[in-house]
Amino acid sequence: MSADSLCVSAGASSCADASERRARPDLRAIFESAYRVVFPLLDPKQNPSLGSPAHFVRIVLHEAFPDLHQQDISILSVAIERVFRERSKSECR
Repeated sequence: MSADSLCVSAGASSCADASERRARPDLRAIFESAYRVVFPLLDPKQNPSLGSPAHFVRIVLHEAFPDLHQQDISILSVAIERVFRERSKSECR
């Protein structure tokens, strides 16, 4: 078994020389500011009548970051929605 396969089976965080698994550092760099921009759409306290905000999140992201490709906006919106759900769960505990 190679060192790389050991890192994969043991989890990348347990290997000191493991490379960064995220392939898009450019999106990671703007993630928090993008999260703050779309948070009002995701928060049910601020938008109780908005059912599924996914479409609106993408529109707002496109307006806030017009240089991003449509695929990047999609990746960012899915990540933001997932992080919002995770943070909401941790706040409820």
